[in-house]
Amino acid sequence: MSEKMMDCTRFCGIMNRAIRVAGGAAAFAREHNIPVQAVRDTQNLRGFSPDVVAALGLVQVLRYPLTSDPHKLATPQDVQEKLNNFIRTCKSQRAAAQVFGIHESHLSNIQNGLRGFAPVLSMLGFGAPVRRFYAKKGENHG
Repeated sequence: MSEKMMDCTRFCGIMNRAIRVAGGAAAFAREHNIPVQAVRDTQNLRGFSPDVVAALGLVQVLRYPLTSDPHKLATPQDVQEKLNNFIRTCKSQRAAAQVFGIHESHLSNIQNGLRGFAPVLSMLGFGAPVRRFYAKKGENHG
């Protein structure tokens, strides 16, 4: 992805500045037609409201740090590709599921996007997902 990614610290700086400029959380919520509680929960890091993220002109994505180099982040597509290659190496989904220590239907659900990657990440060489943000095209956040 060619967009410059920002971490949660940078996101919080952008969000807090926008809330301050708007005159507070309630004013920011009214200005963007978002529930005030969603703004407050995002500001307090209880969750990341997609509406608040979008109002800031940002897009939120998950990335997976490589265990060999945590500064390098993989996309979900990279994880999926490595998982599929691992399954091919094992010759069957059932054999791969046994290696991961999960049921083959669980592995199938992971492959089909119905479940998260958590049970297979470490064996594939990835760490737990991290949240990153990038500006929507045409937005400038310095």
